[in-house]
Order: sequence, then structure tokens, then C-alpha cells
Amino acid sequence: MPKTKISVTVEGSVLRQVDRMARGASRSKVVGDALAGWLRNRRRERLEREIELYYLSLGAAERVEDAGWAELSGSLVGETWR
Repeated sequence: MPKTKISVTVEGSVLRQVDRMARGASRSKVVGDALAGWLRNRRRERLEREIELYYLSLGAAERVEDAGWAELSGSLVGETWR
């Protein structure tokens, strides 16, 4: 995938710490890795919010059914690890 050049401004103390801890990685790699990690975290947070909203939307009967499935799957996992 082609790369795009950007310009960023950071505090000097942060940059000095990055340079010390980069272990030979370029600043571009460090920034690229940081941005990729940031994106992963945002996707994970969005998924967690969607899951939470789904479970909050369940009615009483659906919650009972879900609890039954959770109990069954939990017991099956326990048997798998014996």
C-alpha cells in the first residue's frame, strides 16, 4: 500500500523518549504503528459499545434464553478443558 507523508508536532520530551525506546525503528514506523494501534482500539471500543447496546435491548424472555445459552456453553467449555 502506498504511504502518504504527513507532518506532526509533538512535545520534545515525548520525542526523546520515543527515540530512546524505538530500538532502531524509524520515527515513521513508530508513528505508523501508533496510529494502527489507535485504530484497533477505536474498532474494539465501537464493537464493545454495539455489544452492550444489543444486550441492553433484550427483553426479559430474551435475557432468560441468553442466560441459558451462556450456562450451557460455559459448561461445555469446562468439559473441553478436562
